[in-house]
Amino acid sequence: MSDGDVDPPVFDRDSERLGRDIIEQNIARDVAVVRDRLSAAWTNPVIDVWLTSANAHLDGARPRDVLALDGLAGVIEAIDVEVAGGAR
Repeated sequence: MSDGDVDPPVFDRDSERLGRDIIEQNIARDVAVVRDRLSAAWTNPVIDVWLTSANAHLDGARPRDVLALDGLAGVIEAIDVEVAGGAR
């Protein structure tokens, strides 16, 4: 490279979108399991809100984030408590 050349950025403007797409693909199966488990009691719009809202049973984390970071087990426990009407 000559002195006037600039190194290309490590992350371009599409990196954030690509990262979100990869995460969505990785958790799609888990989200389907969650939706199936909750669908007996709740409608899809309610499930959408639940997945993206802070959850006391998950120490304030959003279920969708827990799925991405820690997997399904903790979210299933939160669902079981929630559906049973339990409080934390």
